[in-house]
Amino acid sequence: MSAFNESGSSDLAIYFGDFLSTIAAFTMPAMADSVQLARQQVTELLSNESSIDMEHAIAVTSELVANSVVHAATELQVVLERWQYMVKVVVEDFDNQLPVMRSLDVAVDSGRGMHIIDEYADLWGYELTEKGKRIWAGFNVA
Repeated sequence: MSAFNESGSSDLAIYFGDFLSTIAAFTMPAMADSVQLARQQVTELLSNESSIDMEHAIAVTSELVANSVVHAATELQVVLERWQYMVKVVVEDFDNQLPVMRSLDVAVDSGRGMHIIDEYADLWGYELTEKGKRIWAGFNVA
């Protein structure tokens, strides 16, 4: 798995291909219930993408939304983008705190989210926006 941010020099077009469409975008409050709602929406919206490992896509969606709810505590937007070679799950919020890959500690019940994203997504990254940040995870499609 690879992570990219706005300071990276890689041309992500080789991984994504051409942008095709926004599958969906929905705004959610910074509430625990938003995690389950996002899981349901993404499951429904990606049900026709047979080449994506849905368990991984749902786990990553859960982590992206949960991280935003817990750490940003602002309204968030979930966006699904269809690219030539990937589907991207994007979570945008109004906090400029960047994701942190914490050391794994079996004695602590939290801190595994970015490790799950790194393990399950084919590619992930983030960028700061004028209002906060976007964290995305990409899943290869056939």
